[in-house]
Amino acid sequence: MTGLLRWVGGLVGLVLLAGCTGPLPQPSMAPRPTAAASVDALLRTTELAGRTFSYCASRPVDQLTTSTRRVIVAVHGLDRDACALRAAVVAALDGEPTDTIVLAPLFAAQSDAAPGGHAWHATQWPAGSDSSYGLSSYAAMDEFIGKLGDRSITLVGFSGGGQFVNRYAAASPVELHRYVVVNPSSYLYFTPDRAGWDSEALDACPQYNRWRYGLEQLPPYVVASGGADGIMARYPRRAISYLIGTADDNPNASSLDRTCMGRAQGADREERALNYHRHLEVVFGPRMDLRQPIVTVPGVGHDAAAMLDTRWGREALRS
Repeated sequence: MTGLLRWVGGLVGLVLLAGCTGPLPQPSMAPRPTAAASVDALLRTTELAGRTFSYCASRPVDQLTTSTRRVIVAVHGLDRDACALRAAVVAALDGEPTDTIVLAPLFAAQSDAAPGGHAWHATQWPAGSDSSYGLSSYAAMDEFIGKLGDRSITLVGFSGGGQFVNRYAAASPVELHRYVVVNPSSYLYFTPDRAGWDSEALDACPQYNRWRYGLEQLPPYVVASGGADGIMARYPRRAISYLIGTADDNPNASSLDRTCMGRAQGADREERALNYHRHLEVVFGPRMDLRQPIVTVPGVGHDAAAMLDTRWGREALRS
C-alpha cells in the first residue's frame, strides 16, 4: 500500500454491551482533511506475524541508522488517520529531530487494510482485540516495537489511541521509556470502585469492571502476560504522562463512550481523567503523581494537534 492514508470519515460508534444504557457515539460525515495535514508522512508496510501491517513514517523501519537514537510511536484514534497524527506530533516538535523518527502504526479495519493484511474491528483494537488473522493489537505493537531495536521509545496515543496506550502500558511486558495518554474516552481501573456511583448503580451495569474497563474477564493476551497480578505489578512502575484538555468536557460528544461502563468513570473526558488520576493515587499511593503526572491543558478540547502543540504536549513528547 502506497501514498497517503485514505481518510475514513468520522468516528465509528462504540459497541453497546448488553445490560447497559446510553446512546451510542454516532459517526459523522466530515469531509476528508486536506493532504497538507500529513504531507510529510508516507504510508509504508512491514510484516507482523507473516501478514502486512501499515504505518506512517518518513523512512522504513528496516532502514533506521545508528544516528536514530529515539523513536516516538503515535497511535491514532478511531478515525484511523495515522498520517495526520504523525504530522501533528512532528509539528509539535517543530520538525522531526535529526536523532528521532516519528512512526504512526495503522490499526486498519477491513475497509482500509492492505490486501492480505491485518484488519481489526473498528472500535475494539484499543482493547487488544485480535485481527482478522488472529493477532492481538497488543501483540502487533510488541512485534512492531521489536523492529525498532535498542532505542528510547515513547508511545503516545490520542483519544482511542489514548485508550490503547493506557491498556497497553498495563498489559504488555515490553518496557518503554515513556507512555503519553491524551484525551481518551475511558481508562483501565484496578479495583471495582468508581467515583460517584454507588453499589446500586454499579449493579445495574454488570459489565462495568470487565476488560477494557476493569480487571475481570481478561483477554488471552493479558492472561498470557501475567493476568491481573502482572498488571498490578508493572503499571505503577511505568513512566506515564496523562494530558486532558479542560474544554474536552462535553458529556454528549458524539465520540464519547456513553455506555454505562464509560459513564461509571465520569460524565465527560475531563472528569474521567481527573477521577482516574485520583483512583491511581488511592490504589498505588500518593507518590504516583511523581511517576505518572496529569496535566490539564487549559482551553483545549478534543483536538490532537492543539493538545500536542502546547508546552505541556511538547514536554511530554520530549521527556
